[in-house]
Amino acid sequence: MHKRAAGAGRRFESSPFVKEAGPLWKQATAAAFLDALAAGDLPGRAFNRWLGQDYHFARGLLSFQAIVLARVPRPAHATLIGGLAALDSELVWFEAHARRRDVSLDAPLHPACRRYTDFLIRAAYTEHPRALVAMLFGVEVSYLAAWSALEPKGPYAEFIERWSNPRFEEYVQALRRLAEEHHDAAGQQLFNEVLVHEREFWRMSREG
Repeated sequence: MHKRAAGAGRRFESSPFVKEAGPLWKQATAAAFLDALAAGDLPGRAFNRWLGQDYHFARGLLSFQAIVLARVPRPAHATLIGGLAALDSELVWFEAHARRRDVSLDAPLHPACRRYTDFLIRAAYTEHPRALVAMLFGVEVSYLAAWSALEPKGPYAEFIERWSNPRFEEYVQALRRLAEEHHDAAGQQLFNEVLVHEREFWRMSREG
């Protein structure tokens, strides 16, 4: 396993997107679900709910990124193609864990997950490509910050390690560079909306 990208979230706090998000940033990157997961006492049903719903979200994100790839300028292609390949591998990884934990991946989307994925797909077709890159940066940087705040130990160490390692941080840094080339109000608004959905997704995962 890779050495954990300790403190990765703090390294992104200088981003204008994070700064202008205000309290939404903390709300999206800290949650009771994560606290319980770090302590090793998260109920299995809550973890399984997260696993199934995050798989659905990842499938929606894959569609979003494919559409964004078709719309962004050529210089952004390499980063997005790399992200798509990693996300496809992640779906395979989710499927393997779901089988081990006897989690059905055919369960319906929770309303919180549905709202998030619908938001991504709708924006992919209607928003400016620059703003879409800001959205993708928001999705990935908030996830990196949330997981990298945890120590990779206990029953969920493999999951913590997956989203807190240096390779993932390198990808998020590449997205940051692309997003910050055009920091504007439209991109900031969509970045903020991503954080709201992240907050609600963590809440759903814990509470049902």
